[in-house]
Amino acid sequence: MKTKIISLLILIVLCFVTGTVMAEDASVYAAAIDNATIDSSVYLDFSAGIEAGVYAWIPSDDGSYYTFASVDENGEPISQQEAAINVGANNEERGGMGNGMPNGQMPEGNFGNMTGRGQGGFGGRMGGFGGGGTVYRGIYMNANITNLSNQTMLIYVPSAYLNVDESGAVTGINHEATVNGYTADTAPVVYLNECGGWRSSSPRSVDTSYIEQGFVYVTAGARSRDAVDENNIHTGKAPMPVVDLKSGVIALRANTDVIPGNMDRIISIGTSGGGQMSSIFGASGNMPEYYEYLYNVGALGVTKNDDGSYSSAYPDNIFAAQCYCPIADIEDADLAYAWWWVDLADAGGTYGSSFTAFDRRLQELEAAAFVDYLNSLGLKDAEGNALTLSDLRDGSFYEAILNNISAALNAMADAGEIDPSSAYSNADNWLLQNGDGSWKVTDMAGFMIGTGLVNSRNKAIPGFDPLDKSAENDAFGTPDTDKTHFSKSVAQILLDNYEELSVLDGFNAEQVDNYIAEALTGDGAAAIEQQANLLNATEIMLGINGLQAVDPAEYWRVRSGTADQHTSFGIGYTITVAAQMLGKNVNYHLVWNMPHGSSEGETTGTFIDWVNEICEK
Repeated sequence: MKTKIISLLILIVLCFVTGTVMAEDASVYAAAIDNATIDSSVYLDFSAGIEAGVYAWIPSDDGSYYTFASVDENGEPISQQEAAINVGANNEERGGMGNGMPNGQMPEGNFGNMTGRGQGGFGGRMGGFGGGGTVYRGIYMNANITNLSNQTMLIYVPSAYLNVDESGAVTGINHEATVNGYTADTAPVVYLNECGGWRSSSPRSVDTSYIEQGFVYVTAGARSRDAVDENNIHTGKAPMPVVDLKSGVIALRANTDVIPGNMDRIISIGTSGGGQMSSIFGASGNMPEYYEYLYNVGALGVTKNDDGSYSSAYPDNIFAAQCYCPIADIEDADLAYAWWWVDLADAGGTYGSSFTAFDRRLQELEAAAFVDYLNSLGLKDAEGNALTLSDLRDGSFYEAILNNISAALNAMADAGEIDPSSAYSNADNWLLQNGDGSWKVTDMAGFMIGTGLVNSRNKAIPGFDPLDKSAENDAFGTPDTDKTHFSKSVAQILLDNYEELSVLDGFNAEQVDNYIAEALTGDGAAAIEQQANLLNATEIMLGINGLQAVDPAEYWRVRSGTADQHTSFGIGYTITVAAQMLGKNVNYHLVWNMPHGSSEGETTGTFIDWVNEICEK
């Protein structure tokens, strides 16, 4: 006990004097955790865990990499079934994923399944689909355990980075060997989450394409909307997914005596809801607003001070964020989705067979509200020009979106993957060829009808926070709350237009009243709003709602598909604009005909190439 008290005092003094400290030895911090449900001095100090026989390095069958994982009392790895990868759908999966395209078939210009075109780092899994193999049980990320599979991570390391004795046992880190020009000290750390659909993430099997590149690969768990404990209490309410992911990064940085890799080069990657978590992970580095949450989950080196504030001994920021089709800005995502589809209700752009009069009018009101919201952000492009909307389909932001779509088509055409002149023979109302031979998409509705995307709508009105609470509604509220409304912006529309909407076919007074109360006027509305704000990367980087980025990621890469029926790709664009406004290095592209997922092909570069570039290999 005396040793634990002294260790804790040392930690507090270091935090007070220096703000944050970097230390290779996790033992002092592990021993000081006072709310652990596990023996943190063993399970969070990885060298102690190896000595105690609960962790070990497990060689792959071909000897090319080792997995750092949990082992049983006999030193054998503990196997468990790999959870199916979340595809990230809300409401209803309407797309036919078998051919890599949404259900609309993309009747003209459909180049079919993208498998084999270079998945940008997700190997053959196509990031967001498939899964279901066997993995080992991971190592602990934090100390207050409620959901074991979501609070562990697996670490995959090229064998060259480890010293191995004659018996095959790992004896330490080899700092001299190189793999593809990297060493154990310079190798980037790719940090995957699988929070698609805003659901919980569990450790995944290895992607050997990363190992071959010389990267260290970490697949991290995280509790989210579907996580409950043995008493059916929700344990993953916002912002828990990012809190768990931050805990894993802290644990890595605290154990560099065991884990190879450059912990200043951690690169987050995620798809759909996981893309959202990657975005907020990138935006929220070292923000003190997360420290209380980190303390409560038992993260290493996070302490509560005498004045009630919190300190962290380790930084939780990351170097770079890869976001595939991020379902981000969740409070306003319905406004962006409505703006995207607003003029397509009579062209097949409905959810289900048709929309009621209430659905149609609410969509119009949401779309109009998006114009006001977008303009309130104060976005500017790289040249300092304002990105705004003067109407639903007019303004510099609209033109920027059209330019992004055009760039995706031109990239595919330049690669010889598509000939727009033959693929879209009846596209006079939305596609023009410039004098230099490049192509220009001139109209959003025409593009969506002409490519077939109009037939693949995935969301109701509203869709992310629907009236029946069938989507991300279990991500917010208190632990004993099953589902709640969270979109303050939609609730305000319902309140402001209540009289007009109440006389329309499809209006449900009980649902609408409940929506307004939970998200806007009720006792818990302010707390729910703060939960949503803590997961809004764009607004944090823009300094909105009283939150301000401290150490956001230096590099951002966002990829969304022009065939994504799940979420407005304008949302992913605003994230990179916000990062660019902070002076960060951004790499944004749409990928032509890519559905919701990460099967980005190679026409706009690949994730692996980008990692090598930003790590100056």
